Amino acid sequence: MWVSKEVEWIDIELTSYCNIDCPGCFRQVKRDKVDHILNKNALTFYFLKDSITFDVFPNLKLLNFCGSIDEPTTHPEILDIVRYFNSKGININISSNGSTRTEKFWHNLGKEGISVFFGIDGIDQESLEKYRIGSNFKKIQKNFRSFINAGGHALWQFIAFEHNEHLIDDAKKMAKEEGFDNFRLIYSHRNENNESKKIQRKQEQEVVCKYLNQKRIFISHTGSLLPCCFFNSEFLQDYAGNETDSDFVNLRNNLGGDLADSLHINYADEIIEGDLFSEVVKSWSNKPLTRCWNTCKKAKQDVFIQEKL
Repeated sequence: MWVSKEVEWIDIELTSYCNIDCPGCFRQVKRDKVDHILNKNALTFYFLKDSITFDVFPNLKLLNFCGSIDEPTTHPEILDIVRYFNSKGININISSNGSTRTEKFWHNLGKEGISVFFGIDGIDQESLEKYRIGSNFKKIQKNFRSFINAGGHALWQFIAFEHNEHLIDDAKKMAKEEGFDNFRLIYSHRNENNESKKIQRKQEQEVVCKYLNQKRIFISHTGSLLPCCFFNSEFLQDYAGNETDSDFVNLRNNLGGDLADSLHINYADEIIEGDLFSEVVKSWSNKPLTRCWNTCKKAKQDVFIQEKL
């Protein structure tokens, strides 16, 4: 079971804004259903300070601005948010496409000594924009150089596709030459590549929740506190007013909807130790929720290979 005082890691979807269009992103896959709720909402600095405190999370070690459906650096208060929580001794990770803001912004972010995971699936404009549509390779280069030169810790994250697998070694070499600390290669099961097929899970194994094991939770840009980011796609479709057969959404709504998980009207510990989280865990021993089954008990899974440079 989740216990608020044991939580060490919080994933945060800061906003519903993003500056590029990746075909595999939820924003694009479900655009016809959720487009009207995108590029509108963002969590405020005040909200985060009020919701994430050491009284509720005394063992908190990491805030991960994960870029679930957003580009975190588009948030107008991102520097203030980073500086505040960094000053509290909390580690900060940001996942970014790196093609926003100015070099000065990235220099100031780097001065905080935080970690940024730059999503760069190519080695030039042509190879990059095949997936990260609307991104600008030269701008990314200028930005990550400013960030690294100011003292920031950079990780180059490369999603392997059929169109770019031949560039992996070149990307890794470039990352090392540019001063990145790490290179992470992702073989996504959604791409039907051979690497992800090599790792199979036995159908009879129990649901093993990555978030619970890592003492981790997720906060949506709407202010909902959820057991994990994987429930977010189902929640957002419901939030957008679409009918859904999601058993998680049905459970949430039966428990009162926002009353079950919104930080705008509940304290974090009340949500984490309340009925929603409890019922999710109970489902694992009987009939796991569909999302839990598909994400934590499925036959295929993503393969992450990370290398220190």
